[in-house]
Amino acid sequence: MIPLNKLMYKAQKESVALLVNRIMAEKNPETRKKTLKRLTTIMETFFGDLFEEESFANARKLIDEGGKWFQFLNRALDTLNPNVVRTAVMDLGFESGFYGLRTRDEAKAKYHCNIPWAILFDPTSACNLHCIGCWAAEYGHTLNLSYDVMDKIVSQGKEVGCHFYLLTGGEPLVRKADILKLCRKHPDCEFHAFTNGTLIDDAFCQEVVKVGNLSFSLSVEGFREVNDSRRGEGVFDKVMHAMDLLRQYGIVFGTSICYTRKNIQTVTSDTFLDLLISKGAWFTWYFHYMPVGNDASVEIGR
Repeated sequence: MIPLNKLMYKAQKESVALLVNRIMAEKNPETRKKTLKRLTTIMETFFGDLFEEESFANARKLIDEGGKWFQFLNRALDTLNPNVVRTAVMDLGFESGFYGLRTRDEAKAKYHCNIPWAILFDPTSACNLHCIGCWAAEYGHTLNLSYDVMDKIVSQGKEVGCHFYLLTGGEPLVRKADILKLCRKHPDCEFHAFTNGTLIDDAFCQEVVKVGNLSFSLSVEGFREVNDSRRGEGVFDKVMHAMDLLRQYGIVFGTSICYTRKNIQTVTSDTFLDLLISKGAWFTWYFHYMPVGNDASVEIGR
C-alpha cells in the first residue's frame, strides 16, 4: 500500500506538471498569463500555509503588470530548450521551492537545526587550467569524491528537502560522466556547475539537453587580454565558444566573475555585460578575489 503522503505528492506534482506543460505550449502572451495565474492559484492551494498570506496575490499582480520578471520568464519559455525549462521549473520550483520547503521545515523541527535549501560540494580538486591566484590549486589535483559518495550526498539531502546542488572544484567537468550519471539518477534535483567552460563541447551539450537538470556558471574575468593574463592564452575564446554552444542548445547558463583591481571597471561595464547578454547568459555571480597560500598573488587584489 502506498502511503497517503506519497499519493498526495504524486497527485500534486502531476497537477503542476500538467499546467507547466500547458504554459510552455502557449504562444499567445495573454493566454499564457491566464495559465500562469492559474498555476499560482494551484500552488497556493497546495502550499499556501508555507508563505505570507499576500505572497500569491503579489505574484498574480506581477503577472498582470507584465513587468521585467514576466518578460524574463517569457524569454526563457520562448528561447530555451523545452526539456531544460520544464525540468528547471519542476526541480527548482515544485521540488525545491515548495514541496522541498515543507520537507525542510519538518526536518528543522525534528532535528532542531537549520536545513539548507542548497548544498555545495566539489566532485574533484583536479583542473585542466592553472589560473593565477586560484585557491583550488592549493588543494592539490588528486582529491576526488567517488560517485557513490556524491550519490549519498544527494540522496540524503533529498530526505531533508534539499533538491539543489552546486558543483565546484577544481574543475567539476573533469568528472562530467559522473555528473551526468547523477543527473539521470536524481531527475527531481537541479545541479549547477561552476566551470571554466573549456570542457564544454557539442557532444556534452547533447547529453545536458537530454537530462535537462544541469546548468552552468562559466568563469570569465573580462575581455580577452585581461582574462587570458590570469587564466591562460586562448581561454577567453574557448569560453565564448562554450557560450555559443550552450545558447545554441537552449541550456541555462550564466557567468562567474572574480573581480580584482585589474578588472573591476571592465567586468561591471555596460559593454562587457552587453557582450554576456548577447552570448545568451541569464545571470552572473560576482566573487571577490581571495589570496591563498604563502606565495599568494596579493597584488591583483589590492
